[in-house]
Amino acid sequence: MDRKIVVPVDFSELTREQVNFALEYARALNARILLVHTLQTAQLGEILGNPETSIAVPLDHALIKQTQESAQTELNKIKKQIEQKGIAVDAHLLTGNPFLEIVQFAEKEQADLIIIASHGRGRLKHFFLGSVAEKVAKKSAVPVLIYKPAK
Repeated sequence: MDRKIVVPVDFSELTREQVNFALEYARALNARILLVHTLQTAQLGEILGNPETSIAVPLDHALIKQTQESAQTELNKIKKQIEQKGIAVDAHLLTGNPFLEIVQFAEKEQADLIIIASHGRGRLKHFFLGSVAEKVAKKSAVPVLIYKPAK
């Protein structure tokens, strides 16, 4: 089993559907799933009550550790569900800019595919923020499959 599928998750309501979709690909390709969640600096700022800024603020290291542990716990839950379905899986918690971390991770792991969810946010928000899925698709040397839920 040399094939690898990177599956970035954000723990949203869409994650379960995306993971189930990725499971089918992993089965068909006899591939290992590399489950990934990225903690970004902005998330840590939101926890400290500063959601509107990406300016570096002094962070409480205990709070950062708690956030990392919480994310790792969520990743491990998803990992266990995947393992119970007989698919090989590893879980990775990354820190940084989500799209850059996903692209770099997939390339470092020599992944065969990235399956990422798109939330279909509003046009205005998309115009200003862009989409992580879109940025990954544009920048990745690894093929990207964007999962969009049925409406």
